[in-house]
Amino acid sequence: MSAQDFELDPVDLPEELIKELRTEEGNKNVRRDRFFARETQAYLEHLRPRVKKVDRFWLTALLNHTQLAAATTSKEDRHALSFLEDIELIQEENDFRPFELKFYFKENPYFTNTVLTKKYSLPNGVEPAPKDGTITEELRKFVEIEELAPSSMKIDWKSDEVNLPKKQPRLVQGHDHDHDDPNHVHVDDDDEGYEGDLGSFFLYFELAEDPFMLGDAIKSEILPEALAYFEDRGESSPGAEFGMDSDLDEDDDDELDEESDEDENAEIDLEDEEEEIPKKKRKLGKNGK
Repeated sequence: MSAQDFELDPVDLPEELIKELRTEEGNKNVRRDRFFARETQAYLEHLRPRVKKVDRFWLTALLNHTQLAAATTSKEDRHALSFLEDIELIQEENDFRPFELKFYFKENPYFTNTVLTKKYSLPNGVEPAPKDGTITEELRKFVEIEELAPSSMKIDWKSDEVNLPKKQPRLVQGHDHDHDDPNHVHVDDDDEGYEGDLGSFFLYFELAEDPFMLGDAIKSEILPEALAYFEDRGESSPGAEFGMDSDLDEDDDDELDEESDEDENAEIDLEDEEEEIPKKKRKLGKNGK
């Protein structure tokens, strides 16, 4: 058969083989997630006491993540978060699915709570992982934080004047006007995103729902790479998004240097038009981007 006559026909695997390979793929994913949970805890155990006294370390790390920055746009929110001195992640290695985030605050002019918590629990009917480390089908099939049940808590604001969720309610496309809670966001599977004002960041604690997946961003991206986000080089930080300090930029710089040497005596054109950058309407997707 010549190359011209070749056609790529669908390849079928025996059902038993597919089942076996998918099971092993799930086992591999569980082992990976357990490893990630263990290493993240070890990293945070080393990092947290060393940065606790660093002023605004955690605020900087949070704001250097595009998703968290989009959810924390007001000066009052950012000022309140400047009193944040520690973030604790509670997560087991064996059953890595449920987790809890604890935000520790210094004395501040906004609320009396010293700790704000957000807990993501297994929903009713879902069994915890066996203590002996056995990998179950539920562990294999676990994919996203959306499968967990998030909690809410009451923040003790010192007055209505500093009650940030009350001053900054959530006003976004996707708002469910028939819902009792004015901050409730109705989420459809076919929603492409949200436009508008997400409201105060502290709605994240006061409302159970987490439609913008902030908990997952904090747990899975910011905390495991806290120093990288503090230094604006995390995978979802503006520095990484615009390619700062990348090998590609270094290559471009080398090319520019070569062109500069070649054109050292060339006449400079002062009438070059400045490149116009198009402006787009800001739209917040489910991942905050």
